[in-house]
Amino acid sequence: MTTYGFAHRGGSAHGPDNRIETFATALERGAQGLETDAWLTADGEVVLDHDGVHRVAALRRIPMSRVRRDQLPPHLPTLPELYAACGTDFDLAIDVKSAAIAMAVEAVAVRHDAADRLWLVTPHSALLAGVRRARRAVTVKGVTMRSPRRGVAFRAIRDGGAEAVNTRWGWWRPALVSQAHDLGLLAFGYDAQRMTSLRRCVELGLDGVFSDHVDRMVEALRAATPP
Repeated sequence: MTTYGFAHRGGSAHGPDNRIETFATALERGAQGLETDAWLTADGEVVLDHDGVHRVAALRRIPMSRVRRDQLPPHLPTLPELYAACGTDFDLAIDVKSAAIAMAVEAVAVRHDAADRLWLVTPHSALLAGVRRARRAVTVKGVTMRSPRRGVAFRAIRDGGAEAVNTRWGWWRPALVSQAHDLGLLAFGYDAQRMTSLRRCVELGLDGVFSDHVDRMVEALRAATPP
C-alpha cells in the first residue's frame, strides 16, 4: 500500500508552484504530503523555490544565496512561513542541494516540532551526513536503475543512512521494488501525473509518489486503501 503522497511543488497543476496558497489548497484537496525545494538566502533564511535564483529586475538570475530575504518577491515563502500558514500535520519532502541547506531545513523543522515528518531528498547521500532528526531519501537516475549494479547503489544508499530510493516512477519494475524492500529501503516514484501512472505506482507497491495533480493522486491512493 502506498503510504506517502506528495503534492509536487505544492500541486502545481492547481496553482502557481511553491506558493503558500497552493500548498494550502493541496492539503484542502486531501494531500497528506507536500514537496518543494529549499535554498538559503544570504541572511540565512530557508526559502522555498524550484530554481533557487532571483528572477526580478536587476537581480534576475542571481542565486538566492547572494541576496537577502527582503530582496526577494514576497510571494516566495520561507519554510517558517509554510509551517505558520499550514501547520505541521503533513509529510513534507524537500529537495536540498547542499549540506548547509539540509542542516538549515532540519533546524527549522525541529523548532516547529515537525522533524519526524520531514523528508530530505538529495542526489548525494553525503550531503545528508549531518542530518540527525529528519528522514532521508536519495534520488537516483534511470541509468542506475537499469544497471546490473543497482544493488550496489541501493546498499550504498542504505549504508549511508537513507531510508528511501527516489526515482522516476516509470523506472521502477516489480523486481526492483522487491530489491529495494529486501534491503529495508522504501521505493519512491516521482513525476506520476496521469491516473494510469498513479494506479501503476500503487500496483507496483511503491511506498511514495510525487504528483502535480493532487486530485488524481488522492483518488488513486484512496482507491487502493483497504476499507
